[in-house]
Amino acid sequence: MKNIKALFVLLLITVAINSHAQEYFEGEIQYAISYEAINPNIPIAVLETEMGTSFTAYIKEDRYTTIYSGTGQLGWTKIITRLDQGYSYTEFEKSDTIVKSKFGSEKNELLFIEKNKAAKKIVLGTLCESVSMEYKPGDPEAFYESYKGTYYFDPRYALNSALYENYVDGFWNLYVKESGAISIRSETEFSPFFKAIQEATTIEAKKMDLSLFEPNPLKVIKEE
Repeated sequence: MKNIKALFVLLLITVAINSHAQEYFEGEIQYAISYEAINPNIPIAVLETEMGTSFTAYIKEDRYTTIYSGTGQLGWTKIITRLDQGYSYTEFEKSDTIVKSKFGSEKNELLFIEKNKAAKKIVLGTLCESVSMEYKPGDPEAFYESYKGTYYFDPRYALNSALYENYVDGFWNLYVKESGAISIRSETEFSPFFKAIQEATTIEAKKMDLSLFEPNPLKVIKEE
């Protein structure tokens, strides 16, 4: 009887450990990007060239990297977000400098954020709920006057909201608190210039190599 009880306890511990290990998404997501000009003087082709028509996200529980496929003056853009460090690293293909930014360097004015009751859309075959927010930039030199975003999420691709508490840039900590999951479709507006839609085309859960989350050692890191 003792041996049976011990085996039962061991099985419970094993299940608990495995459940925790798989609780948060780790893997690679491919996104497509489309644009709509609000200002008719902004050519869509310029947005597509400079900002890219797709991006790839590599995600672990305490960090993630996004690479945007721009082909313009600066080439592609790579942003490494290190939740474990409290910093992000921004690299442009054709620049020899990487900018290191501490979380909280953006000072924006939040107008509202809410989890929507009715705004749902199907993304990759799943009906997704959404979170909307609006804010104004605190930097008087910002290129836009206001920002609106609606983010659709699937709870299967969960994020650890506790690790995002200090990631206040763009109020992303509040988005993660409301949703608890990765945004797999975003509809954003940089008023009065353009709108963008970013939607996941493929999602693959797999183990991520830590090298994907390290800045290029051949470039100079400049801290803001």
